[in-house]
Amino acid sequence: MNILPVLKTGRLIALFTPHAGREESMALIAELALRGAVTVLDGGNRFMPYRVAQLLRRNTVDLASVSKRVFLRRAFTCYEMNSLLADTPAFPQPYIVLDLLHTFYDDHVPIGESNRLLISCLGQIHRLGLSAPVVVTLAPPLAEERAFLIEQVCAGADQLFTPGADVPRSSQLSLF
Repeated sequence: MNILPVLKTGRLIALFTPHAGREESMALIAELALRGAVTVLDGGNRFMPYRVAQLLRRNTVDLASVSKRVFLRRAFTCYEMNSLLADTPAFPQPYIVLDLLHTFYDDHVPIGESNRLLISCLGQIHRLGLSAPVVVTLAPPLAEERAFLIEQVCAGADQLFTPGADVPRSSQLSLF
């Protein structure tokens, strides 16, 4: 899966995997950091700094200066995610939103409120996308009644990546 060729200003790329593209997004963050600044907005505590450092070390000896190009901000509730996106300045550098919907799956937040906040967040993501490419990673909800949130994000995405979706499932072979 190579997202780099489709990263363009004004485009929203969604990456949907069971674990919100954890490994794929770390590789993307490392690759983008080698090229310039990248802003990471973490909604599901998915950022793995040691993994990014490990990936960077494979391509540079100047780990200290390259790692300073990664700007990380975290949200722990859907309300914080909305504020985080609203307060993020629109710079001409890529934005990676890790596990955007994780906090929206909280069953303590009414579904209507989750929907309202997501619409607001998508507006802010669109605002950021006017100055730089935006990649959003998504994981499936634990409760089926929140699946509509994924559909909303995917409907607004310019491109959807689902690694492994086109790989045929292997079947268990009989031993006898």
